[in-house]
Amino acid sequence: MWKLLIADDEPRIRRGLRKVLPWEELGIQVVGEAEDGIEALELAKATRPDLVFVDINMPFMDGLSFIKELQLEYKCLIIVITGYDEFKFAQQAVKLNVFDYILKPVDKAQLQEVIDNTLAELTSQRIKEEFRTFTNKQLTNNSLLIRDHFLRKWINGLVDTAEAEANLTYMQLAINASTRMAVFKVVQSTNVGTVKKEWTKDLLDFASKNIVEDIVRNKSPHLVFHDDKGHLVLFSSMEKESDWSDLCTAIQNKFEEILARMVIYADKVMGDSYLRADQIYNELVKGISMKGSLSPVVLLAKKIVEQAYAMPNLSLQEVADQVRVSPTYLSKLLKKEIGSSFIDYLTEVRIKQAVLFMNDPSYKVYEIAEKVGYNSQHYFSNAFKKITGVSPMSYRKGSRS
Repeated sequence: MWKLLIADDEPRIRRGLRKVLPWEELGIQVVGEAEDGIEALELAKATRPDLVFVDINMPFMDGLSFIKELQLEYKCLIIVITGYDEFKFAQQAVKLNVFDYILKPVDKAQLQEVIDNTLAELTSQRIKEEFRTFTNKQLTNNSLLIRDHFLRKWINGLVDTAEAEANLTYMQLAINASTRMAVFKVVQSTNVGTVKKEWTKDLLDFASKNIVEDIVRNKSPHLVFHDDKGHLVLFSSMEKESDWSDLCTAIQNKFEEILARMVIYADKVMGDSYLRADQIYNELVKGISMKGSLSPVVLLAKKIVEQAYAMPNLSLQEVADQVRVSPTYLSKLLKKEIGSSFIDYLTEVRIKQAVLFMNDPSYKVYEIAEKVGYNSQHYFSNAFKKITGVSPMSYRKGSRS
């Protein structure tokens, strides 16, 4: 339905225009009437009509002033209604690019002809707008295809540093030394949901990219694309380590919630060698492969520890219960597959997280200890020194090893 607004200070004219043609059958809805220019402008802003009938002589704001004000708001087709004695004003209206004008008293045949022309013009405008929208969408899609093609070549080592730098500049891609890269992989052989779901490669790629795009949409600038090996690659300019860690965990959790598959990832700040993205990518893929070689029980146990490390009473028994094996069996598997005991791995995860918090000066040491699962600052300091080689206070002062 096209929308029509009638603006005329004579009630008789407004009633006549409403009844003279079968507007609904013509696909036109009369969305309002106004008896002065100010009221007409307010109605037009509220209803945004496609077509406006406007009288030249109206109180408070005449038709010409109304047309000028309306055209500042948005574009629509305007038909001026005027008498013989107002013809010079109608000529002024023509200079304002109104679509047509009708002389009073309104003749039905003349009005029908004007409306036929108006509907043809409105339809033509809509077709052009839809074509522009379609073309812009096609251009956007093509530019994304070109961008992703370059990114895949880049991480596969098929682009030298000079070409990489030139393409990053040309495509306006915000990738630099402080950019973070993460590689995610869905482990198809695992099932973490109550109902087993089957995913084809195309559907899995589509779903996984949408999941990540949805999570990072309102955050820092990012790039998301698939490589040629079944991984999803994310570039992000997020600065804070703790925020980045939370983001990767949120992506992992959302993946597993929707896909009912375990997801593993590896990440790194690109640093000064960012133009050699292939080296960083290969390092992360190697890390993914090592994680992927672990048994589903160990993968799930590691995930539980990495997400529940802040619980002071997190124990081998509790994790074993969640992965549905005995504590003895889980302990043996951890030692065999990752080379660590449960407590050593838990300590490693806690101190890794503590280091992220250490880089934020707003946290005191005792607060960091509590955030990573230690009730005692003394025990935390001993564990921190065991892993990093320095005490928390020395680390804060810059003596980092």
